[in-house]
Amino acid sequence: MAKNTKEGALQTEHLVYQTIVDIFMESGWDAVTYGSIAKRTGLSRSGIQRIVPTKECMIVAFQGQVFSYVTNKIDDTNADSIKSSWQASLLDAKFANCVRYLIGAVSADEEGRHKAALGFQRLCSLYGEQVVIELMGISVANLLGATLKDSDPN
Repeated sequence: MAKNTKEGALQTEHLVYQTIVDIFMESGWDAVTYGSIAKRTGLSRSGIQRIVPTKECMIVAFQGQVFSYVTNKIDDTNADSIKSSWQASLLDAKFANCVRYLIGAVSADEEGRHKAALGFQRLCSLYGEQVVIELMGISVANLLGATLKDSDPN
């Protein structure tokens, strides 16, 4: 690991934050634990806790990466392309973990709900409120494994 310098501390902080994002994208929010971060980074749990004292503080690690990942998967040519690319992207585990987090943030702490609400509002401003609301419903059904009569957006 880096030496005890300001630069070293910043490198370690970046490593922890990137590891949080990597674990989240691969396995979902529930998989992000001090133990999983320690295992990947080789840092001690107490060292990690100095950087992110609570699980809620770990959300800072996302710094727009999750939102960018989601929006980069969407074809925003028109409403139909948004819906079909969103539905196709739900098959991608990383995309599904992002959507699962957004939906699950309903029961998160205040900071988690606030960040998710901002992400939801940004999606609405990009793709339109009605389209995003429809996509959230489709996402819930998809993630639950429910079959919809009319799941074809075209």
